[in-house]
Amino acid sequence: MTSAAAVEPWPAKALASRGRGLSVPMRTMGAMKMDWRLSAPDAGAASRLAREAGVSPTLAGLLLRRGVATGDEARAFLAPSTEGLHDPARLLGAEAAADLLVSAARRGRRIVVFGDYDVDGVTAVAQLRAALARVGADAAAFIPHRLRDGYGLKPQTVRRVLAELSPAVIVTVDCGITAVEGVAAAREAGVDVIVTDHHLVPDALPAGAVVVNPRQPGCAYPEKELAACGIALKIAEAIARRAGVSLSRESLLRAACLGTIADLVPLTGENRVIAAAGLAALAGARAPGLRALLEESGLPPGTAPTAEEVAFRIAPRLNAAGRLDSARLALSVFEERDAQRARLAARELSLRNAERQSLERRVVAEARERIERDEAPEAGSLVLEADPGWHRGVLGIAASRLAREYRRPVLLFGLEGDRVSGSGRSIAGVSLHALMARLRHHFTEFGGHSQAVGATLPAERFAAFREEARALFFAEVPAEALTPREEAEAELAIEDVDDALVRELALLEPHGAGNPRPVFLARDARASGPWTAVGERGLRGRLRLAGAGGHLRGVAWNGGHELARLAADTAPFEIHYRLEAQRDWRLQAEVLAARPRSLCA
Repeated sequence: MTSAAAVEPWPAKALASRGRGLSVPMRTMGAMKMDWRLSAPDAGAASRLAREAGVSPTLAGLLLRRGVATGDEARAFLAPSTEGLHDPARLLGAEAAADLLVSAARRGRRIVVFGDYDVDGVTAVAQLRAALARVGADAAAFIPHRLRDGYGLKPQTVRRVLAELSPAVIVTVDCGITAVEGVAAAREAGVDVIVTDHHLVPDALPAGAVVVNPRQPGCAYPEKELAACGIALKIAEAIARRAGVSLSRESLLRAACLGTIADLVPLTGENRVIAAAGLAALAGARAPGLRALLEESGLPPGTAPTAEEVAFRIAPRLNAAGRLDSARLALSVFEERDAQRARLAARELSLRNAERQSLERRVVAEARERIERDEAPEAGSLVLEADPGWHRGVLGIAASRLAREYRRPVLLFGLEGDRVSGSGRSIAGVSLHALMARLRHHFTEFGGHSQAVGATLPAERFAAFREEARALFFAEVPAEALTPREEAEAELAIEDVDDALVRELALLEPHGAGNPRPVFLARDARASGPWTAVGERGLRGRLRLAGAGGHLRGVAWNGGHELARLAADTAPFEIHYRLEAQRDWRLQAEVLAARPRSLCA
């Protein structure tokens, strides 16, 4: 390995070459060996749980895979209730935060809710502002601009807030847990600070602040995986309790469910309750902004969206505001009371989302071209690409797509003057945050969690960082983590799919992190005719089971597998698939992978 001291600075000429050669070469998915697995639970345990819970052995096996072991646990999981929401008083710091905020409100002291520009941050701001308004507080919102301010409670951003808004109290949401200097700047100015955050807790907490984070030492709160909007829900309810006022839990849940789903926290435990109850409440949304957003997202009035519809329709629109410009537009959806202005805001979010998609496609295509052009396939444990023309606001989502496609941790950076800023996304089994934290000496800004990070460093240090990152990931990322894996949870022949099973599987919703839509294995599958191209890399067609006459609509979104070739043949093949019930009640199989039966173990 070349030492960091011996590495030359990253020259401007290298930047002008549009980042060629900045990552260890790697081959495309089409040439990668695939690890196929069937990870069904013990049949005896599944049968026992099926009898206790009164469900099919198929559903019982899926529940066991999700950590549900008893009949009572199964009933609670399959019918999530708001009775499963924990008392805010159990969350360390929540009551102290509520006391300070209610006291400030009653004394007429200005409160600034300092947020973040993603869906989790915006929905957390919306909830706290609603609660503070209910107690008559003078509460302003401040959401940093992604490109001008960057993430978090920085000293320079604090000074701007002090100059523009003159707060007596600053309460952060979705940031602040590492903002030692930012909190110090506020405290030196005589401003009280409350930090509410769900990110990983550093060794030293910000001094002089009330801290609310279920991960902090000494906090016995049962749900450690709350999103920022889940923490805001708790503090909002604590505020209402402390002030003795009523507050609509349904209204809070409508916002909290969006941030919970969008931020990819596990949809188990209390998060599952927040998601399920909030989605149901969205069917009766009365706020003009929310109604306009649902309509703009293509959802029929009075219909509860699914978690997938939040993740792929609603959340991208809300996120687009902060990715490209100010997230205040996204916040207005929750606070606007004029129907016409609400419709205009929702339409503008759709337009910005279309622009975001175009920018993202460009980054992904350019990065993919470089990756697939390289010739040393197995050498790299990390994709690391940079480009002066890439928009920082889409680097995270582009990295996420590439990490799934190439089964590698991905870091994408853009040049902005004399600094390099970027985002990273990881794969299962690789803590990107832990590895990048070992490179912290290169960064001027760094943060995130296990699967996602953001970082900024001087451009002159990028070459040294690149070399050190390559060597570190090559040494620390196990080879098995890089092998593309297709894992099925149960074997389910296509001919065994019926309405009763589909209704039962629907009880597992809402799906998301920690509770994905189940993946099934079907053997002896055949295509009913050729599959045709759809979208950028997808296929659409029909499936039938070998020797049977039934058909099932199918779609495949990943063009890396062999489905197109197998569909043109008459021989049976094996597939991993998920079942999806469309809003028109038509059922389809999403094929995740396919291979000839000759390769099956």
